[in-house]
Amino acid sequence: MTKRREAIYKVAKKKKQNWLEDRRVMYAYIAFFIVASVYVLLLTVNSFAYGDRIYPGISVAGIYVGGMTKDKAKVKLSKAVKPPQKITLAGDEQYPIGSDLAVNYDLAKTIDNAFQIGRDDNLNPIKNYKTDVPLAVNFNHDVLDNVLINIAAKENTPVEDASIYMQQGQIKTTKENIGKRILLGENVEMIENGLGNQKTSFKLKVKTLNPFITESDISLVRSEVQEILSRNFSLTDGSQKYSVSANDIAGFIDFGNSAAESEIAKPSINNIFPLSSVDTVIDTGFSQKRITDFAQGFAGRINQAAQNAKLDVENGKVQVVAESVDGRDVQVDKLAADIKNALENDQSEVKIPVTITKPEVSSGNLDKLGIKELVSTGWTDFSGSPANRLHNIQVGAAKFNGVLIKPGEAFSFDDTLGNVDASTGYLPELVILKDKTVPEYGGGLCQVSTTAFRAALNAGLPILERAAHAYPVGYYKPYGVDATIYIPSPDLIFRNDTPGYILIQTRISGNKLYFDFYGTKKPGSIKFAGNADGTVGVSDVVEGITPTITEQDARGPKSFTATFYRLMYDAAGKLIKTNYWVSKYDSPDKYPH
Repeated sequence: MTKRREAIYKVAKKKKQNWLEDRRVMYAYIAFFIVASVYVLLLTVNSFAYGDRIYPGISVAGIYVGGMTKDKAKVKLSKAVKPPQKITLAGDEQYPIGSDLAVNYDLAKTIDNAFQIGRDDNLNPIKNYKTDVPLAVNFNHDVLDNVLINIAAKENTPVEDASIYMQQGQIKTTKENIGKRILLGENVEMIENGLGNQKTSFKLKVKTLNPFITESDISLVRSEVQEILSRNFSLTDGSQKYSVSANDIAGFIDFGNSAAESEIAKPSINNIFPLSSVDTVIDTGFSQKRITDFAQGFAGRINQAAQNAKLDVENGKVQVVAESVDGRDVQVDKLAADIKNALENDQSEVKIPVTITKPEVSSGNLDKLGIKELVSTGWTDFSGSPANRLHNIQVGAAKFNGVLIKPGEAFSFDDTLGNVDASTGYLPELVILKDKTVPEYGGGLCQVSTTAFRAALNAGLPILERAAHAYPVGYYKPYGVDATIYIPSPDLIFRNDTPGYILIQTRISGNKLYFDFYGTKKPGSIKFAGNADGTVGVSDVVEGITPTITEQDARGPKSFTATFYRLMYDAAGKLIKTNYWVSKYDSPDKYPH
């Protein structure tokens, strides 16, 4: 009986436990349903409540706009914020920027940015975001960039390593300098962000640049430096020695600091003297760049352009009156490498590597080049030229002295002349430019081109390109036989159609400039005239002709047209070619100066 009761009790207890478990599961489902319903309800309520409103907790530049429609938020912001008329940047000094910056706020874009916060967060039922949105700001970036560049130009300081130099035989050091750099990109970003939060004063961001080598570093290797500078070091070309001073060598010495982190890039340094006996990481070496700079400057003392033989005509035959000179060109990179290698290996002498260049014209190759006679001469008179004009004529004419023109080659005056500016030795003088006569570097060079034109005419060479001056210029009589040039156009171009090379030599005698063409004459003869029949204003050289003048004053006072002809005959006296040139000169009154 007892066992039966015990069994009944166990069954009843089991049923009760199952019932309680079922109740707990039921309550859990109910709780989940209630929570889910509340969650869905909150999502639904917020969806309807904030469908056209900014979510709670959101502000713009510190101004609360949560729960507002876009329109209400825009009204509130338009009343609360005003674009600044001036901002101030602070570096070593204060730099105000006024209305040129043209700061303005895009409120519509700003409110859109605020409204979008949380819109992709669809599972958040609370929709409360504690976020401060900056104002969308527009401004003139070019103005800000220029202001920052000007500030940087004023406040930036270069980072400089300590260095050594010699003074009265003693080693001296220059102190290192800590550099500073205004960070342009970072400052633009900072200012743009700050303006979006209605900030008007900004402390400029800067970067400190630490030197690589200090005076105290150099003091650790002073004895090694002294040993280097005590050497007797020289360069030689085989016949002459050139001493390299201790001061020059001091400039070659470079220092490395392998343990320091530099703010600037440094080249690798050869460790000549590892100082294991002292607690230092300074290495003493030689700067390849500084040695190359020295070698470049030194080469200027040695280099020499090849010089053609100077010719003259004696008894109808070309004679060499000044022998040619070989050119010398120092191989700068090899010299620099050899100097560095010698210093690193305690050598006291370096042979200067030189390339020898031969001149194009020498007494030994005149026949081979076909340079055997004076082909032609052209001349012009520059009497009355002011000092600057005379200077430019001399400098320009020298560019053509010794020029060699190959058979069949088209010679360009502009290409041979090259750059015309202060760096090439010219001075300002009057030139005709567009509709004015104004001072420019190289004024007067048309005297040179006109002289070359006349020599080419007298030689019977084909003229491929030539332009007359805009108005008649007294230096170039007879009129019509001038050639104006201006880099890069107009140009004077003629072709060498003679059997041999043409060597140009220029000279000045008194107030006249001469171009002499040496080479081999073409057979036949030439004459110049003012008409096609060769009966008016005739001359054997173009300088002696009388051109035909027409259309006088047709284009204004002192305007006219000048025409002349070149008649070319074969050896039998038969006319084989006629060329003519027409120059339409405008009135000088149209080109004031």
